[in-house]
Amino acid sequence: MFGIYDGSTVDNATTSRPAIPGSNRVSALFRDWFIRQKLPWDYTAFNGLSDYAPFLQAGIAAGGLFSGADDFKTQEQRDRYDALLGQGQGGTADASQDPCYHKACDSIQNINVAGYERMVQAAAYVIEFLARQTDLKAWLYPSTAISTRKP
Repeated sequence: MFGIYDGSTVDNATTSRPAIPGSNRVSALFRDWFIRQKLPWDYTAFNGLSDYAPFLQAGIAAGGLFSGADDFKTQEQRDRYDALLGQGQGGTADASQDPCYHKACDSIQNINVAGYERMVQAAAYVIEFLARQTDLKAWLYPSTAISTRKP
């Protein structure tokens, strides 16, 4: 699964307002990269259940990729991934996206190398894009959001 954390799903009750615009922009960068590469992708919710939660709570924009967990892959996802990646590459419908998630078999020996390489390429693209911003702070925290952040 090529999952993108969806900035539009951050919990407004626990996320500091300044983090929201930048999180949405980072999500869009990832989405646009996958679209340009003609690769399937899915949004996954920023549900506060991972390492990014304290950053969002502190008002720091976050974004990232997700390769699956114990959620089940739908038939629609399998068909869409098969159509874009090639027959048989879409995984198994109605099965865990990552059957080894948090199990002994969750190791470097059990990765999809092609998927891993694409995720690394997407991350590298976004990191380079952000690094090239002449005013990253203004890009991540536009307009009034920037004035509410402490230096």
